[in-house]
Amino acid sequence: MISIVIPNYNGLEHLKTCYPSLLNQSYKDWKLVLVDNGSTDDSISYTMQTIPDTHIIPLKYNFGFAKAVNEGIKDSIYILKPEYILLLNNDIELAPDFLEKGIKTFKLHEDVSSVAVKMLNYYDRNIIDDCGDFIKAHGGSPFARGHGEKDSGQYDKPEYIFGACAGAAFYRKEVFDKAGFFDEDFFAYYEDIDFSFRMQLFGLKCFYQPKAVCYHKRGGTSSVATHGFQTEMCERNLIIMRAKNYPLSLYILYQPLFFIARMNRYYSFIRFHSFTIFLRALRGYFRGIGLYIFQIRKRNSIQKRITVPAAYIKGLFTK
Repeated sequence: MISIVIPNYNGLEHLKTCYPSLLNQSYKDWKLVLVDNGSTDDSISYTMQTIPDTHIIPLKYNFGFAKAVNEGIKDSIYILKPEYILLLNNDIELAPDFLEKGIKTFKLHEDVSSVAVKMLNYYDRNIIDDCGDFIKAHGGSPFARGHGEKDSGQYDKPEYIFGACAGAAFYRKEVFDKAGFFDEDFFAYYEDIDFSFRMQLFGLKCFYQPKAVCYHKRGGTSSVATHGFQTEMCERNLIIMRAKNYPLSLYILYQPLFFIARMNRYYSFIRFHSFTIFLRALRGYFRGIGLYIFQIRKRNSIQKRITVPAAYIKGLFTK
């Protein structure tokens, strides 16, 4: 059985697209878990009307993505007891065989702990949204492979990759026993990169399955008004992610490249965006530095459980 965990905040209009695609799946053995971050719209009542047996977790406030999915994952494991967990954004529409393709991937590859999928742009379905998450070797910045590219089959090869975008990602339930849960200090952005990094450090593999297709309204869960917030949080969380996860040898090796990459990025903010966005980025950077000391305990816990050599992790980064 698959437990499908959807974090939601005032996402009624998105759910009206997402739910019909769930109900139309060829694979029927699933249970929906809606984690509502204090919505003021009719998301919960619509869910109860549309999929009555949904397990609903109402939170009082908008706690962000990480806490919401953690609550959904925990209830799934302890109450619903599924074999697999699918994390799914509310602004996604699934192809009819999406669940079937995801489950078949686990059956064919017993060493796989997570399955990344092919995410296309909801509004222009010839454009790629995300074909797996990666980290650049030079600069260490996370990126969604293929984002914005025209889909001409260039990412149609099933393969082992760094990680899955948690907007639509399958996991074996055992993953969370071994790797823990999403880091709630992130609130939003890069928490899935952080989790994928931890999985890789612990020898838990991710496989990209291009036949599992969904359509993402990227930005649908946020607005243009939050662009500055997104920039700030990404810069902040990038510092935290590196502090926790990079093996010491790689952390030292890449420090000069990290610095150069940040300078280039901040220059681009000033030249191509606005001084306000630059200031938000700089604020995020210093917020991350300020939180560095609080990552030491987490880092120690992670680093002592690493099961793969640093060379293996380095080999996962793109050129």
